[in-house]
Amino acid sequence: MAELEKDPVRAGHAAESQSGYDPKLSLKELAETISSLGRKKANTRLWQLFLLGFLAGIYISIGGHAFLVTLEQGMGKVVGGAVFSLGLVLVVVAGAELFTGNIIMIVGAITHLYSVQKLLRNWLIVYAGNLVGAYLFAIVIWKSGLMGGEGGLNNLGSLAERVADAKLGLGMGACVVRGILCNILVLLAIIMATMAKDITSKILCCVFPIMVFVACGFEHCVANMYLIPVGLFAKGVPFWRHGIMFGNILPVSLGNIIGGIFILVIHPNRIRQIMHLWTRKDIIRQEVRRDG
Repeated sequence: MAELEKDPVRAGHAAESQSGYDPKLSLKELAETISSLGRKKANTRLWQLFLLGFLAGIYISIGGHAFLVTLEQGMGKVVGGAVFSLGLVLVVVAGAELFTGNIIMIVGAITHLYSVQKLLRNWLIVYAGNLVGAYLFAIVIWKSGLMGGEGGLNNLGSLAERVADAKLGLGMGACVVRGILCNILVLLAIIMATMAKDITSKILCCVFPIMVFVACGFEHCVANMYLIPVGLFAKGVPFWRHGIMFGNILPVSLGNIIGGIFILVIHPNRIRQIMHLWTRKDIIRQEVRRDG
C-alpha cells in the first residue's frame, strides 16, 4: 500500500482493476510520468544519451527514406506522412532520444526538478547523436545504390535531389515558421503517446499528427538531417560542402524549439501539469534524494 501511495501511476492502475480499464493516464498521472521521464533523461550518462540520440537519428531517417519511396511511387504526401511516422513510432516504442521530443523536458526545468544546465546538456548531446545517426544513414543509403549513382540517378535519386533543393531554397523565416508548426504537432503526438497505456494506442497517437505535419509541408530538423544530405549526395555535392545544409537545419531547429515550448506553455492541460509539478517539486526532490 505504501508503494502505491508513492507511485500515482501504479495506484491508478490498481484502481482500474476494480473500476474498469481506462486506456489513458489521468492528467495527474501524466504530469508525474513526464516529471519522471524528464529526471531520467536529465541524469542519463553522456555516452548513453549520444547512442540513444544516434538511434533516433537512424529511426527518423528510416521514416524519411520511406517517405521518399512513397512519393516516388506516386502515393502522395498524406500516405508519405503516414509511413514517415514510423520514425517516431520506433522512438516512442523501441526507445531512443529525439531532440524535438526532448523539448518536453522544459517542463521539469521550469519546475526546478533539474537544472537548466542539465536540460541544455541533454539537448546538445542528443542533437549531436541525431545528426550523426541521420548523416551516416544518408551515406549508407547513397552507397547502397538504391538511388542510382553519380551521373545515373534513378527516379528515387532524382526525387531526393529535388527535395533537398527545395529545402535549401527556403528562406530563414519560412524555415523557422515551418519548424514551429511542425513541433507543435510532434509534441502533441509525444504527449498523447505518453498518455496512452498500450502500444496500439501509442502508435495511433504518433501516426496522425506526424502524417499531418508531413502532408502540410512543415519542417523537422532531424528529418532534414537525412533528407538534405542524401539529396546532396545524389546531386554530386562533395561531403566537405555539405555544411550548406545548416542554412536550413539551424533555423528549423530554432523553430522546433519555439513550437515545442509554445504548445507546452499555452495549452490549459499543460499549464495545469506545470502547476501540479511546481506544487510538488519539493516532495519530488526529497523522494529522488531518498531513492538515490
